[in-house]
Amino acid sequence: MAELATCIITHSAEGMGARGVRCDNDENVYFPLSIADAAGLEEFEQVDAILVRNDRADPPWKAIKVRRSDGGE
Repeated sequence: MAELATCIITHSAEGMGARGVRCDNDENVYFPLSIADAAGLEEFEQVDAILVRNDRADPPWKAIKVRRSDGGE
C-alpha cells in the first residue's frame, strides 16, 4: 500500500538515484533515477513523496512520485 510522507534528501548524485529519510519515522527512502532526475532533487531539499515498500530490505521505501514540499510555511 502506498503512503504519502515528507522526506529530506540526504544524498543525490548525477546519473544515480537519490536517497532520503522520512520525517515521520526516520526510515530510509530510495528515489529512483527517473524520479530524481525529473524532479531535479538536491541534497537537503524537503519533498513530499508517495512511497511504496521497496523490493529490497534496505532501504525499506521507494518513491514513485515526488513534489516540492512547502516546508510547512
